[in-house]
Amino acid sequence: MNDKKSSVRKWGIVLIFVIFAILATYPAFVGGYFKGTTDGQIHFIRFEAITAALKNIEIPQLINFMGYQNVGQAFNGMYPWISGLIFILPKLFISKPIYALFVGFVLLNFVTILNTYLLARHLTTKIYWRLLGVMVYEFNSYHMIVMYGRNAVGEMLAYSFLPLVFLGYIQIMEGRRDGIWALGIGMGMILNSHVVSALFTFLILGIIELGRLFLKKISLAELVNCVYAGIVAIVVSCYSIANLLLIMHKNQLITPWKRLEQISVYEMWRAMLNNSISDVITWNIGLVSFVIFVAMIVQIFKKEKEGSWKYWIIGAVTVYFLTLSWIPYPKQLGETFLGNIQFLGRLLSFVMIFIVIGMCLYLEV
Repeated sequence: MNDKKSSVRKWGIVLIFVIFAILATYPAFVGGYFKGTTDGQIHFIRFEAITAALKNIEIPQLINFMGYQNVGQAFNGMYPWISGLIFILPKLFISKPIYALFVGFVLLNFVTILNTYLLARHLTTKIYWRLLGVMVYEFNSYHMIVMYGRNAVGEMLAYSFLPLVFLGYIQIMEGRRDGIWALGIGMGMILNSHVVSALFTFLILGIIELGRLFLKKISLAELVNCVYAGIVAIVVSCYSIANLLLIMHKNQLITPWKRLEQISVYEMWRAMLNNSISDVITWNIGLVSFVIFVAMIVQIFKKEKEGSWKYWIIGAVTVYFLTLSWIPYPKQLGETFLGNIQFLGRLLSFVMIFIVIGMCLYLEV
């Protein structure tokens, strides 16, 4: 009887995930069309080329001749596409492009929801707090802007696997070896999605490890398990990494422009109040997420409220303020490695994952 109840509960949760995924997708397809952007056109054209190759049972070429004025661009080689199978597989079975794209976005949102639930399940025993964490991470304005305002395919795919990375990392911090697989697979899939996101995820994890070293909370076993997770990540992403290294070795590359484009506080606040999601970049996390964020910040200053959740909220506050135009960054800083991020608004993905982790831990205690 208990097994039957457990099975019904699991399928009920899956059904909720499907409903959430459809709710997060359908508004972008109202009227039977999808508003594409320049970024979206680049990625969806290369996905068409990859689909054509797979239909002919061939390995996709590193150079694209479909689109881009047909002059040949190394988008397949320089932009990882393995995680893009979320969009490519529906194209293999659905003839109408708009329906295939709709299914692709539903699958993407389902994967995001599933990975977030796995993280939330580790942080809290209450199913309603888990689902709250899922909704905050899935339905915030930043996520909607990345998907539908910018069509930043690499970033939205990386965003979907970020909860898996932090699930594994938290498990490793707790001394659990199974965290090796979650961290390794999550990091590998981010490498298979968006290289810049992978680099800054690695940087954020490195900063957290340095903080733990300073607080004398780190152990040799933790470092070893992180190394093992790194090996798993390399194995998972070896095809994408090999393509990148091959093109970099045989060509002289001109790197994209580097800059630290900050978030205008005025524009952010106006977009937040208007619930604006458009291809005119208005970086914000949305009013609901912002209210939750402020509420969590207030709790930090209450002495009776103790717990590890405070560190995650402090981390979210730190990263959030680093994105704002209030900070006068020197121009030279944008020309360093850090300039590869281009838009500091991209760091909002870490703000959101930290808010969700801190919120779930807080609600549990």
